[in-house]
Amino acid sequence: MQLQPRQQAILAAAIERYVETAEPVGSAALAIDARFVARVGVVSSATVRNELAELEALGLLAHPHTSAGRVPTDAGYRVYVNEMLRPRPIKATERRQIEAQVPAPASSMEDALRDACAILARLTGYPAVATLPRAGRDTLRHLQINALPPRRLILVLVTASGRVENRIFEVEDNVAADRLATVVNFLNAELSGRSLSTLRGLKFEEISAGLHGEDAIALARRAFEWAQQSASDLGDERIIVQGLVTLLDEPEFSDIAQARAAMRLFEDDAAMNDLLRAPLENEKYAQIRGENAPYAIVIGHEHGFDHASASGAAAARFSLVGIAYGAGDEIYGTVGVMGPTRMKYADAIALVPVLAARLGASLEI
Repeated sequence: MQLQPRQQAILAAAIERYVETAEPVGSAALAIDARFVARVGVVSSATVRNELAELEALGLLAHPHTSAGRVPTDAGYRVYVNEMLRPRPIKATERRQIEAQVPAPASSMEDALRDACAILARLTGYPAVATLPRAGRDTLRHLQINALPPRRLILVLVTASGRVENRIFEVEDNVAADRLATVVNFLNAELSGRSLSTLRGLKFEEISAGLHGEDAIALARRAFEWAQQSASDLGDERIIVQGLVTLLDEPEFSDIAQARAAMRLFEDDAAMNDLLRAPLENEKYAQIRGENAPYAIVIGHEHGFDHASASGAAAARFSLVGIAYGAGDEIYGTVGVMGPTRMKYADAIALVPVLAARLGASLEI
């Protein structure tokens, strides 16, 4: 959208003032706003009023009430973000906090994501979110089988991302500790490091050549089938959220019904996975990583949900600044912040790429 320079300055100043105050912006206040005056000089409030009316006609501002000032629309935020937002460099103190909070190497992917989201929420003041890798792309770290007298076994499957699946099985007879240890060591040697999708499709005969003894082979076959069942039961829709309480500081969620709807959205892993898919849908997000990697900004109704649904109505009140994260040549998921559409976009786009780069470095080592 082509705006005249003065219209650009008025729209930018109106949005920045609204971000700070959460109050509709009137022409008199805007005419003496220091940022606006610095951009275009002294302009009468009548001129500003006329320009505000024009911006409203273009769909970039709206009147919440007849006598009130104006507030930005999703379209107004989009024009501001694309054409007028002035990115800021990350501060040295922010970088130090990120490096201290997200150690390298990471103890586990899930721990690294929780640490990364915690510091991102703290620095931005908005909830930070991340998707764990889809289960099929996750890899098996190890499995353990322990006896539960009188005739039960518990299998514990742990993945590289920190997923844990427990299953209890009945057996006909007690299993000797040395035979159980032999089977566990064999399965870990053959299966550790394999992706769960590979494990799901693997046949026991493909790995059993090095195992001897009918009893050991029979137990190993059953344990292998249990591991396959456990891998199949691990769900794909897992979301990490940190800093959700920050929403209660935002005027948009002072109403209990709005706050409750927002909380339900963040608890809906399926809806959140759909919402966080944007940074992964374009190939450029997978090809470029590091602090200069492209990020996605999705504003309000741009989320593409059915806005007649509860999740869609709640999502329409949020903006996402997200980016793909991964290690080596692998893209694992999305990390970013979600705040009200009246969010401080400059802070988010300064911090999110640096955080994702640090997260990737911690996972790669």
